[in-house]
Formats: sequence, structure tokens, C-alpha cells
Amino acid sequence: MNTLKLIISTLDKYIERNGIDALTAVEAAEILDEAGILNDSSSSPGKPLRNILRSGEIKHAYQLSNGRWFIPHSGKNYEKKVIKNEPVKTSASQISVKQLMDSSKFRSVKQLKVLDIPNVSGIYVIKIKDINKLPQVFSKVLYERKHNILYIGISEDSLKKRFWGNELHAKGHGTFFRSLGAVLGYLPKAGSLKGKTKNYNYKFSGHDSAEIIGWIEDNLEVNFIAHSDNLEEIERSLIAKYLPLLNLGKNPAKLDELDRLRRKCVAVANGY
Repeated sequence: MNTLKLIISTLDKYIERNGIDALTAVEAAEILDEAGILNDSSSSPGKPLRNILRSGEIKHAYQLSNGRWFIPHSGKNYEKKVIKNEPVKTSASQISVKQLMDSSKFRSVKQLKVLDIPNVSGIYVIKIKDINKLPQVFSKVLYERKHNILYIGISEDSLKKRFWGNELHAKGHGTFFRSLGAVLGYLPKAGSLKGKTKNYNYKFSGHDSAEIIGWIEDNLEVNFIAHSDNLEEIERSLIAKYLPLLNLGKNPAKLDELDRLRRKCVAVANGY
């Protein structure tokens, strides 16, 4: 397979996996760079790919009047064109709750790679495969609620950074990761937040974080949708409807036991 065909095939597969309609040149360039197919420019992100687009080699790509390039799926019969002041119609224009909650769309965290997660805003849902893997006080709640949803969240900037990095791999301050660690019985290092301005963003040790990540990979499955409009309103609506176990904010059925465990972690981290 030549390079051009490999570029198109890789982007098509990414679009199919993530349920989106089109990628920007910068997003596509990052995907291709991480896959080792087309090296991107550090000084001008997206430039090598834009040069290919300008040459007309990717015939189904198109450009807006503001100069931005978009690459849809090659199987869709888009015409290459410049559209006057018209925004690209991607999945950000609407959300399909049915698609987001469709059990067949969920994948084990262990099966996912960072390349599978788009660097765009969106909504994500985290489920547990077997509710009995949780402490009994929490598995009982899920049994009573008749679902296995642990968490519903949004990323206003990047699903890759917030959802994949913070929430699933402890790279930063992930609300879900901190809650799950507390539920599983982990505690932060005593006094680790003492004197800090943000004295509630506790972290677990490197060893404990690695154990929690391993547990996540073995026991959790996820789904997400790229989206940008009214994220907080959508998040509030979904949490109110599904009552996920580990959401505290916006949750009319938030758990006192989870709140207690998180406050315990904060107290330990502050040296109380």
C-alpha cells in the first residue's frame, strides 16, 4: 500500500471508530504522525498534510473560506469545495444519546490505545463489566439501580487529555480517578497537599496509581462521542437520567459514602 492510500485508510478507520464525520488538518496530521505514517512539523502543525491537501491528492477533502481544511470519510461522496462562511457539519452539531449509551459501542479500556481517542471536546461514559468487583456497599447500589454505569463526564478541550489522560491514566487531576481510588481503598500520601493552594486535588503514589490503572484496564469499558455544544447542560441531563455511581456533582442521587471517602483522602493529604 502506498503512502497516500495508507493515509486515507488510517483516517477512514479513525473516523469510523470515533463516530465523527470529518477531521481538521491538524487533527489528522497528529493521528498520522503518532501512527508513524507522516511526520508532522513541530513549528507548523499540520503543514506537511496541508501541502498534500493543496496538491489535490486527497480528492474527498475540502476547504472552507477561512482556509481550514477538513477530511471526511473517503466513502462519502463529498465534493472538494470552498464553502462561504459555513461551518463544517461534524458530530459536534448534535449528540445521539442512543449511540453514546449503546452497549455494543463500549470497549474495554485494555483494548484501547491513545490513538483511538480524538483530541477534541466530547462526552464519555465509563461502565464496569462486573459490579461485584466493587466493594459491596457500592455494588449493592448498582444492583438496586439496575445498571453498571460508574461515571459520565465531559471534556471541553480534549478527550485525549481529560478522558484518556486524567481519568483513566492519572496524568493530571482526574475526578473519576480520585473517586475510584478512594472507593478501592487507596489513600494519598499523608501531608502531600499541606500548604498547597488547591488543597483538595489529592494524588495517589506512583505505585498505587499503577495498581488503579491496572484495575481500570481489567474491569472497565468505555464509550465516547466527539461534541462541543452545550456540554454542561448535556452532562447534567445525562447524570440526572442515569444516576452514575461515582458522579457527585450534578447528581441527585450522589452517594454519602463516596463523599465520605473523598473527604477522608483530602484530610489525609492535608495532614489532618
